[in-house]
Amino acid sequence: MRYLIFFMSVLISSNLLGQSFTGTSKPVNFNISSGQSGAGQSKPSSFNISSGHSSFALSSPISFSIRQTGANSVISSATSFNIGTSKNPTNETSVNRTNPTTENTNNNYIPELETNYPKYYYLIIGINDYMFNEGGLHDLAKATVDATNLQKKLTENYHFETKNSVLLLNPTRQQIIQELEKLALIITEKDNLLIFYAGHGDWDSKLKIGYWLPSDSKLTDKSNWISNSTIRDYIAGINSKHTLLITDACFSGSIFKTREINLTNFAMSNLYRLPSRKAMTSGTLTSVPDESKFMEYFLKRLSDTEGKYISARQIFYGIETAVLNNTHTVPQFGVIQDTGDEGGDFIFIKKQKK
Repeated sequence: MRYLIFFMSVLISSNLLGQSFTGTSKPVNFNISSGQSGAGQSKPSSFNISSGHSSFALSSPISFSIRQTGANSVISSATSFNIGTSKNPTNETSVNRTNPTTENTNNNYIPELETNYPKYYYLIIGINDYMFNEGGLHDLAKATVDATNLQKKLTENYHFETKNSVLLLNPTRQQIIQELEKLALIITEKDNLLIFYAGHGDWDSKLKIGYWLPSDSKLTDKSNWISNSTIRDYIAGINSKHTLLITDACFSGSIFKTREINLTNFAMSNLYRLPSRKAMTSGTLTSVPDESKFMEYFLKRLSDTEGKYISARQIFYGIETAVLNNTHTVPQFGVIQDTGDEGGDFIFIKKQKK
C-alpha cells in the first residue's frame, strides 16, 4: 500500500482571535478520499485530530485546507474541510464557520421582547432651508424629504411610538435643544431612541470639532451651531437602553474621532441585552452629496429585510458596499465614546403582518 503524506494547514482568520476554548478532549474523526482516478489511493483514509488537552475544544468549527503531495499524486487545488463537534457523541456533525456578516447575529429570537415590546422614540431632523443663505451655506433639496421618508418608514413598518416622537423640519438651534431636553425627561432605561440628522455639517480643523448647522446658522458666527460634543453629551445623559444616532451631513464622521467599533459576533439577544450608544454616518471627514445614496439604501434595507428583528450593524453591513460602489463617500458605523456603550446594539422590531 502506498503511503501518502498530507500537509494540513489551519487557516484561521483574525475574526477567530479571542474565541473561548472549552469542552472535550475527544479526537475528531474525518475521512478523505481522492475522488480522482490515479490519485494513488483506492479507499478513504481515516485521520484523527485530538486537542491534547482536557479543557480544549473550539467553540466554533475551524475551516482548513488539505493538500496532497507525492511523486505520483496530483490534486488540482486544496480541499476545504470543517472541524466541529456534536452535542451527541454518536452523531458528529460539521458546521460552517463564516466571517462576521449580516447573518451571524440574526437568530430572530430575543426572549425578553417576544411578549413585551419596549418603547421606541425618534427625533428626526431634516433641514433644507437656511435663513442666512450666504457664501457656501446654500439651501438643500433632499434633507427634509429623507427625514419625512424615514419617519414614515419607522411608524408604518416598525414599532416606534408616535406619541412624544418628533419630526423637525428646518428647525433652529433652540428647537433642536428643546426637543433633546424633552426626550431626556421622558425616556427611561427600558426605552430606545433613534436620532436622525440631515442638513449641513462642518468641521473646524483648527479646533478639531465637528458641527451640525441648524436653519438659523451663519457661516460667520458659530453661536447657533451645535457641536458634536453637545450631541454626545445629550446622548450620554439620556437614560435609554439603546440610542442610535444616524447623520447624513458633511463631516458627520467626526463623531467617531475617539473610538472605532468592536465588531464582536454576538447573538441578537446579547446585542439587545447590553446597552449601546452607536452612530451611523454617511461619510467621514468629507463632504457628502445633497441627493443621498446613503439614505436611499438605508430606507431600502429597512423595507426589504426579512424576519422580526434587525440590528443597526446588520443594516450597515447591508448598505456599506452599495454606498461605496455608487458614491465617493465612505459610510461609518461605530461607538460614540464616553456615552455608556457596553457592546450591545440598537434592534429594530418589524411589525408582523397579520
